[in-house]
Amino acid sequence: MSTHTAATATATGAPLAAGGGEQAERVPWLRGVAWPLARRTAIALWRHLLTLYVLIRLGLVWAAFCAATGLADTHTRVDRDSGKTTTRVRHVPRLDRIDVGPHGATLRVKLRPGQDLRTYTALAPALRHTARCQAASAVEIEDQPGYLRLRLLRRDPLHRVIDVPREISPGVLSIGLIETGEPWLINLTAVPHTVISGATGSGKSAIQAAILAALAPTPAALILWDLKFGLEAEPWRARATTIAAKPQQVTTSCTRLLHLAERRAEGFRRLEVGSFEEAAAAGVTLRRVVVICDEISELTLADDQAINELLRVVQLVRSLGIHVILAGQRFGSDLGKKITAVRAQVGGRVCARVNDPETARMVLAALDDDAHRRALTIPRPGQAMVQTGADWHYARGTYLTTTERRALAARHADQALTWAQLLAADAAALPPAPIPAQAVRLDH
Repeated sequence: MSTHTAATATATGAPLAAGGGEQAERVPWLRGVAWPLARRTAIALWRHLLTLYVLIRLGLVWAAFCAATGLADTHTRVDRDSGKTTTRVRHVPRLDRIDVGPHGATLRVKLRPGQDLRTYTALAPALRHTARCQAASAVEIEDQPGYLRLRLLRRDPLHRVIDVPREISPGVLSIGLIETGEPWLINLTAVPHTVISGATGSGKSAIQAAILAALAPTPAALILWDLKFGLEAEPWRARATTIAAKPQQVTTSCTRLLHLAERRAEGFRRLEVGSFEEAAAAGVTLRRVVVICDEISELTLADDQAINELLRVVQLVRSLGIHVILAGQRFGSDLGKKITAVRAQVGGRVCARVNDPETARMVLAALDDDAHRRALTIPRPGQAMVQTGADWHYARGTYLTTTERRALAARHADQALTWAQLLAADAAALPPAPIPAQAVRLDH
């Protein structure tokens, strides 16, 4: 039994007798994969049942709600003999196409003549209290005039995020939830590079771990630059292609990435395609390469060559299936002009809690000052503000313990490959370079 296995068995209370090695190896898998998955499944089922209970209760009082708020007609009749008053509710807006989720539900409502979105928006607070849920809203359905969609949020989705990070389609990762209860998506195809900014303790490493957990089962090559002595990247060693803990190692890694990008560009030229996605559509399957850098400021303070090479990487590789995710406390000009140039090349923006509005303004440049001030008071670790065009949402990634991270990396270690294997896989998938024609002497 190895020293690591023995230490694990001792820490977990597993016996070290003969034949106990298999049991000792099974304990980390149970703790890191099986038990968390069973717990998350049970919690998700319970949340679905609670949402179903809210919908049943709303269905029982829907007619009364519509009558009280004017959404339906009421007809009152008085019996002449007994004097008894009877009230009937007519033309109640019909609810259908109900979608139940763990945090809430959506319902389609058929509008009556004279009703529109403003009618239901004004009644949203009353609907929230009637359904006894956290929030209620109404949105239009673009291709279905005469109908609206009601959204009921039963609980705060960001209070405790248990959704398993995963890849839901090629290049699209679900790493947590946004405040509406919908998945928090990282779309590597639409936005190749992403910046994650946040103060110490804001949860940047937890967001990166959720991204790695979603990528672990996929064929993607993972390049980790952990400039905080490599501690956060260590649990992922079994799944990573390489881990760089020093600026000099990052420089070497950038050189390799540029070499890989050059080879891919030559292959794409021979295929007559212009991007990773076009090559996939042409039947050429290549591995995505995802680079995750933790604490980028160390590169600017320690080694100018490393930040220069990083700038070349983010400028040149965006269409070649190579993606860079950069995390740091600041991305301002006080770290040098090159870091500003790097930030300008990165389209994805994630802002966790920061210590000053200037940092939020650097990351969320397209938003107003109110959004920048909110970035100073984000309440939970791992929660962030995610920019989508001119709008933003709160989002939170799924938290994974160190044991879970290590177990995921070990479970999907068969997907890991070395630099040499990555180059060989590209060479096998891309068409070879043409052999230059040999000159023939006419006097022979």
